[in-house]
Amino acid sequence: MAFVQKYWLFIVLLLLTAVSFVSGYVALFTALVFTFLVPGLIAYRFFNLKSHEIWAFVPIFSVLVSVQLVYYLSLAFGYSRDTILFSFLALTVIYALVIYKKGEPIKPQKFLKLTKIKKTSLLVFAVIFLISFAVLYKSIWYGNQYGIVLTGSNWQDTPLHYEIIESLNNGNFPPQMPNFSGEKLTYHYFVDFHTAIVEKVYGYLPTLLPVLNALFIVVFALSIYALARPYGRRTAIIATVLAVFGWGLSYFGLFSALINGQFDSTKNYIYQYGETFGLPSVFDNLLQQRPLLIGLPAFALVLALLRNMDDRNRLILAGVVTGLVFQFHNVAFFCCYVAFAVCVLFNLKRFKFSYLYFLVPTVFALPFILSGGPPFTVALSAVWIANFAKNPFLYYFLNLGVPFVLAIVSFFKAGNEYLKGTFLALFLIPNILLLTPNPWDMYKFFIFTWVPIAVLSGIVLAKRRKIVVLTLVLLSIMTSASVIIYNVETNYTAASWSEYQLGTWVRDNTPERSVFLTYYSIDAPTGFIGGRLRVSSYVNWPYGHGVPLEEVWQREHDVDAAYNGTETRLAAVVRAYNVSYVYVGVEELNNYPGCIAHFDGVGWLTQVYVDGNLRIYRVDWAHMST
Repeated sequence: MAFVQKYWLFIVLLLLTAVSFVSGYVALFTALVFTFLVPGLIAYRFFNLKSHEIWAFVPIFSVLVSVQLVYYLSLAFGYSRDTILFSFLALTVIYALVIYKKGEPIKPQKFLKLTKIKKTSLLVFAVIFLISFAVLYKSIWYGNQYGIVLTGSNWQDTPLHYEIIESLNNGNFPPQMPNFSGEKLTYHYFVDFHTAIVEKVYGYLPTLLPVLNALFIVVFALSIYALARPYGRRTAIIATVLAVFGWGLSYFGLFSALINGQFDSTKNYIYQYGETFGLPSVFDNLLQQRPLLIGLPAFALVLALLRNMDDRNRLILAGVVTGLVFQFHNVAFFCCYVAFAVCVLFNLKRFKFSYLYFLVPTVFALPFILSGGPPFTVALSAVWIANFAKNPFLYYFLNLGVPFVLAIVSFFKAGNEYLKGTFLALFLIPNILLLTPNPWDMYKFFIFTWVPIAVLSGIVLAKRRKIVVLTLVLLSIMTSASVIIYNVETNYTAASWSEYQLGTWVRDNTPERSVFLTYYSIDAPTGFIGGRLRVSSYVNWPYGHGVPLEEVWQREHDVDAAYNGTETRLAAVVRAYNVSYVYVGVEELNNYPGCIAHFDGVGWLTQVYVDGNLRIYRVDWAHMST
């Protein structure tokens, strides 16, 4: 009986893992437990963490460690369902050893410490999850009479993430770019790898994304709460709400359209690329920019750990999180270093050698840095101001709004220097430096700047009267109302039901890692449903991941030539990119109206799928003309 009392959770984890080998449903639940909880439950007892920090630490650390573990095991033994489950078994054994050494089991009531978390705080987290899930449920992968919908903020980037997830689970490991075949995937894709792991143990489950994204948004909320909690519970709640839903004044466009009777949910989107309201809000980013879902909470956790530079263990832990986050979000890795540099700067007068302990575990990022990635250059540049923030004073006030002003007001009172310094450093970086291949991607630094902005504005607001707090918070979060309306009211079809059936046919009937020739569109059912590779895609994806624009344009030129040109030119493109199949769909027919007749006349192309105007041709390499 004493053994069961001591090792009860170990027994539960062992049973879950064992049953997962034969049950997909149990495996799905097990994957969520092991990737969100177990590594953190193992590690939190080795560090001096407050209860509010544990709530954030456990899921963040668990995701970072579990994905890295599966990655390295997969390099050694191959990426498969069995490899994933054996990684869970390894974590179970490690957990048992920790219990043996520590001698005290983790008791749910001790870990959760619900009595120390007020109902108001729990209500905030619950509301954040419910709102996020409701919006995502009506934005990502739901069916209507026309087909599969990816809509609102998710219509553009989410197909990219699906292509990564489904290609990983269909043999693309170690991965090459699923939408730019033949090139190593240098994108920080580990959040998508996490989703692939959870899906892999169950089978094909594209509806996972709304649930996982909503969970990650709550993890971000927990991390902000942990960062702000030392300044008081009221500050923490305000900062959490502002961090998730706050932003600037772009909702004026929504009110103007409503007042003038010009409101259209498909057009009155608060984000205007390259114009006055040109910074997409944090909630808009959380809905679609999946790497930010772990990058932001990891950064907030590192900021919380760096608060006490005299605690060596916390410094080491901050370095571990920083090193592990690189392949999840390399901008987050950089921002963590910026926060560390700011903290060292403010402690120079009493500098200790132990501060450098932070640097040692960041070597976890070294294998990914050395193995190649998007070119990282540090260049003095005003390209961001020239292209986007042409009137910086007005631009930042309008786009970052009330919390930005409150964060500036906080400078008039001493204290919280490391937050203020991090705010200033991250805010200045995109205005004076160019670090990303695509200059537009420098906007992500403002998203990370939002973390100290939210906490600093929460500190300022917490001391004001309730009516003032409610008014200013309301004025800060109205932009998210616009985001929600846009997401739930639009319904862009990503794939018709015929295209969906074609995608599932591709999954079941073509070899893994097959390369498809398609139009360079945002989505193609052979990729984001079928899980196969394609020659080229939307220009900003490979460009933003480090591929020179000249190479992207060359591929687009080759795709055009293959669909519009001669049989000889088609053969040259097929050989150059190792194409196994040629696809004809809506985008292809819109851009190359005569391509079906062209391909039907090529003897070494065999039509293997037809449904109306949808076609798939298999390349017969043995009979290809020279």
